Amino acid sequence: MNAPHPAVVSPVPRAVWREVFEADPDAVATQAPEWADCLADRGYTDAGRLYTLPDGRRLVLPLVARGRAGLAVSEESWPYGWGYGGLLSDGGAPTREDCALVLADLARRPALLRAVTPMPLRGAAWLAAAPPGARTVPYTAQVVDLDGGFDAVWNRYRRQARNSVRKAERFELDVRREDGSTADPRGPAVFRELYAASVDRWAAQRGQPLALARMLAARRDRPGQVALAARALGARCVVWSVLRAGEPVAANVVLQHGAHAIGWLCAMQADLARETLATYLLHSVAIADACAAGVRWFHMGESDSGSGGEHFKRYFGASPVEYAAVRLERLPLSAAERRARAAYAALSAGTGRLRARRSSPRAVEVVPDRRESGPAADSRPRAGRP
Repeated sequence: MNAPHPAVVSPVPRAVWREVFEADPDAVATQAPEWADCLADRGYTDAGRLYTLPDGRRLVLPLVARGRAGLAVSEESWPYGWGYGGLLSDGGAPTREDCALVLADLARRPALLRAVTPMPLRGAAWLAAAPPGARTVPYTAQVVDLDGGFDAVWNRYRRQARNSVRKAERFELDVRREDGSTADPRGPAVFRELYAASVDRWAAQRGQPLALARMLAARRDRPGQVALAARALGARCVVWSVLRAGEPVAANVVLQHGAHAIGWLCAMQADLARETLATYLLHSVAIADACAAGVRWFHMGESDSGSGGEHFKRYFGASPVEYAAVRLERLPLSAAERRARAAYAALSAGTGRLRARRSSPRAVEVVPDRRESGPAADSRPRAGRP
């Protein structure tokens, strides 16, 4: 006999979504109902799905849809750049069977693309449930276990991180903590200023036309995302900034709820950050702040295995967590995206080589700096260490 089908409601009533969100001990800030409001501002429609199972458990899949000219283009949990989605549950961690049920439901949806990017520590069930024909996109997240509190975490830092934090403290940096509930916060403005400078720096490193780089950055609008998140999430969205003698050095955005803190976006003035070792201090004090709030897991973002970013995060005790996004495609969209990225990279590299030949008798290969992304600090911290 076939198992009874769950009752499905879409979109999810906000009161129910909030109940399940608060009941799930592994819920992350990007699964909050307000996060869908951020995406609504970017042209997406709330398409979240509530599954009430025969045993009474409730599953909520945060989901947004986008269409064009009457065509259902995508239903994603979440679109690229908007963090982790995946299932919430009020009856224990979602199982492989739960994920399979949801993927089977999404497979019947008319959109060209249906995709789920789960929180990494829940990724195994989604990967095991991926049906034949699904495309899985692998990622490696770097996650710090905060078990034992900050003293224990500090002792698990590598010596490089501890020494760098101590050196950074000698510069008497002004480290500020503001969240979305702060009246007239300055953090988002600092992030915007640093991000604009970062775009210009990345363009120079890649040999990319500055006008093109700025156009693409404006289209993505990371500073706008930060402002939206701060308004929507309130105290769950923390913007950390560090200044030296009034000059912005670095800014980081951390999304925090319950057992999880997520280092979401960052920007820096590279030369000053390198001179002052500010990013080490920002990461350490943010980790200390999360420990004080009772957070268990600090997510430092994705880094390729063996990359500079991975090595940097390991200094703080981060461990790699393999997981994957699951994509159901009616057209070969992933292949088209890969070709577009390859063409873009080739165009940027070609432009850089052409500029190098014009400015120098020898062609110079331009290599971008290692990107050190992640969280940051407490309002005027005494230190990022015990």
